[in-house]
Amino acid sequence: MTHVELTLGAPASGGGFVARGDDGRVYFVRHGLPGERVRAVVTEEHAKWARADAIEILEASGERVDPPCEFAGPGKCGGCDYQHASRSSQLALKTQLLQEQLRRIGKFDLDVKVEDVESPNQGLGTRTRLRFGVSPTGQLGMRRHGSHDLIPTPTCLLGVSPLQETMTKTSLWDESDDVLIIALPQSDSVEVRRVMFTEDEHDLIDEEGDSDLSDTDLQETHVGQMSFRVSASSFWQIHEQAPEILVQEVLQGLQLSAGDHVMDLYCGAGLFTKFIADRVGPFGSVIGIESSQSAVEDATRNLVEYPWTYIQHASVNKRSIAHASPLSTHAVLDPPRSGNDRSALLALNDLEHLRRIVSVSCDPATFARDLRILVDLGWEIVSLRAFDLFPMTEHLECTAVLGRSIAH
Repeated sequence: MTHVELTLGAPASGGGFVARGDDGRVYFVRHGLPGERVRAVVTEEHAKWARADAIEILEASGERVDPPCEFAGPGKCGGCDYQHASRSSQLALKTQLLQEQLRRIGKFDLDVKVEDVESPNQGLGTRTRLRFGVSPTGQLGMRRHGSHDLIPTPTCLLGVSPLQETMTKTSLWDESDDVLIIALPQSDSVEVRRVMFTEDEHDLIDEEGDSDLSDTDLQETHVGQMSFRVSASSFWQIHEQAPEILVQEVLQGLQLSAGDHVMDLYCGAGLFTKFIADRVGPFGSVIGIESSQSAVEDATRNLVEYPWTYIQHASVNKRSIAHASPLSTHAVLDPPRSGNDRSALLALNDLEHLRRIVSVSCDPATFARDLRILVDLGWEIVSLRAFDLFPMTEHLECTAVLGRSIAH
């Protein structure tokens, strides 16, 4: 193995930090912090760049802390990027990453900061879904960063307490592709599913039955005064506070009135759709477009009290938008990490009555790309916010409100 000594600079996508080696190569180094001098082991080599893990801290940053999880660190679980960074430092690093993506990809110079979300345990114990592999010996495990190798992890501090309790109830698990354990807020059950994922992990495409720890395929959860039933294979925000935070942002950004007509694109199980339907009332309309069959079924069930809503089972693109309401006045976009379909953005722009768009994204790069497309089409950014809904990792959630005049 090749070892190098490096001084680390700015954060980079992928959870690492940029450094320049004596050999002229650029290194992307995980498990360090800006300004630190480290001894690192090279994990991936290319002619002009390489990846590495910091295995010895020669000069430590004042923002370095002891990781709360024993499975975090070089060669261990790859799920967390920033457990060794203070919470204030995590927010600063994510802010730097977001602003860099907005500047480099979107050509926006915006002073937006990633906002903390109050947590009783410094960001731990907030995730309502955890995904594990299962070893041939029946042990749960997380995967090494950039690898399929399993690291036995009998617990995960990121999970809400019901998830951690479930992990300890069973000493041996049946070997399968993966195990997904879900405990939505206010739910009286914990769902355990054996699953296989597509490359985009928003889309669970195969289920192989319940474990005996679960007695239902649906979990009931509440967001404000609204109740939802969500199946294991449907996308739902992973942070326990995310649904309420994002619903508030979407509603505030849309500025709805009774009688408005709204498109909810990538609507999932109907989280935003239900609140929007309540606002626009029976003289308005809401059309949700969603490609996941299970999510369409969940959304249809969750919206049964609102007959002025319709859920369309389709991919979000030019064709599906053309088949939706040409009278739409507002739109919500909440795509997977790959971002919005370009043809869909162009089709939205062609809707003459559309005057407000709220974009929600968990990927700053595609978020910046899609914002640039809309701004170049004549839309203006009214507001932009970002939230740390993925503590201990480099990931974050962004929201933007875009508007144009009705006369456009």
